[in-house]
Amino acid sequence: MNTTRDVFVLSGGAARGAVQVGMMQTLVEAGITPCGFVGTSVGALNAAFLGAGVSIDRVHDLADRWQRLRTRDIFPGGNLARLAHLAQRRPCLFSSDALRDLIDEWVPVRRLEDLAVPVRVTTTPLASNAAAYHDHGDLAPLLLASAAVPGVFAPVDLQDADGRLVPHVDGGVADLVPVAGVPPLAPTRVFVLDATVPARLPNARTPIEILVASLGVAMRVRPFPTLPGVEVHHVHTADLGTRMTDFTRTADHLRLGRRAAAEVVEQIQAAVPARRRRWGRLHHAA
Repeated sequence: MNTTRDVFVLSGGAARGAVQVGMMQTLVEAGITPCGFVGTSVGALNAAFLGAGVSIDRVHDLADRWQRLRTRDIFPGGNLARLAHLAQRRPCLFSSDALRDLIDEWVPVRRLEDLAVPVRVTTTPLASNAAAYHDHGDLAPLLLASAAVPGVFAPVDLQDADGRLVPHVDGGVADLVPVAGVPPLAPTRVFVLDATVPARLPNARTPIEILVASLGVAMRVRPFPTLPGVEVHHVHTADLGTRMTDFTRTADHLRLGRRAAAEVVEQIQAAVPARRRRWGRLHHAA
């Protein structure tokens, strides 16, 4: 009997989040079905979609939805709208309305705990020094908060344990690859679906661009926590150099994700005979 408990960890990555979908296509097709998800930012949105029911058909549906995405579906308005936000001293460059509409369209349940598969959504409370890993609550505000890149989207007020409203921003600020949220799901095997943007030579010309580039460095430098006794597979892809708002390379990102996951699946399958041989030798010796 297979007693493996697989958990998928989905990082942030904005438009590169499509690589996670390609990875999940390959993993689910190979019979690797997660018993839980931990996600941050775009990874939380992908996790919530699959958390409504993990199946090959549903992961392919998610891939189709990604291929229909355009920049305006997440980041609405042009340069004039962004200038107006700055002139009006708003805390963001983009309205969150389009993202909220997308969440309402993609996720069929209202509450996080109503998902068929447990999902933990990562956010960064501005009144704390650590990430928050949510396992219950209204799903739309949680996903909006998890994706609220500082300066890009407005912070989202979430209620804390004492009933106070606390502003939360993108989970990636505190935990870009939220492996630390895994232990309560009691996995025996973890697949880290990494859509993060590798270090690049920044082409920053404005204060906001310099701020975002600097934030990216701070988010990437944190090491992964260790998970004693847990088999961990880190799945990542090459960088196509796209901007976080650029959805024109989604098909390429899906292919890269499928290819990267296929390599991991091959490594796992190659290791199975070796494990069986070791078990056979031990059983024979006994």
